[in-house]
Amino acid sequence: MDERTKNLILVNQLGKLGKLSKDNGDIIAKSVKAVTGTDFTAFASLISKSSKSGAKWAASKLKTFEYRESFIDENPISKSIEYSLLLLSEMGEIFSAPDDFTEPTLTAIIGSGSLELNPTIVFMQFIAVDEDHTEIHITASAKEGLINQKSSEKAAKRIITAFKM
Repeated sequence: MDERTKNLILVNQLGKLGKLSKDNGDIIAKSVKAVTGTDFTAFASLISKSSKSGAKWAASKLKTFEYRESFIDENPISKSIEYSLLLLSEMGEIFSAPDDFTEPTLTAIIGSGSLELNPTIVFMQFIAVDEDHTEIHITASAKEGLINQKSSEKAAKRIITAFKM
């Protein structure tokens, strides 16, 4: 996947965090109205619109970090792919892989970093070593701010740990 596409996906995913603040702002506005009788809904709506676009703008300025790691799974390729599909489904949202891979590939957005709130793109490529072993290559990409949470590294290591359990 090219850098521009990765960047667009991560910016949009981080923009969703801004939308979450909108939903929370609506809840707070309704609570304030219930207690005080004053309607802050319009104000909350204004803040929420700017928080989503603000999150997208800020994300577009952040650097994307990538982490790669490979390991051997002691299962046939079909079992490795099946387990990976279940694992990534539990961790996040699977989407179709780009066509530029020659090996079987799974792609997902999962949460990583602090409180698993940083959207991280994960690519898993599968190569049959023999009938009972599969080589799995994981590439994880995430936006990082001033404090590097190592989201991409944490995501890859979390997947590898799940395979070794």
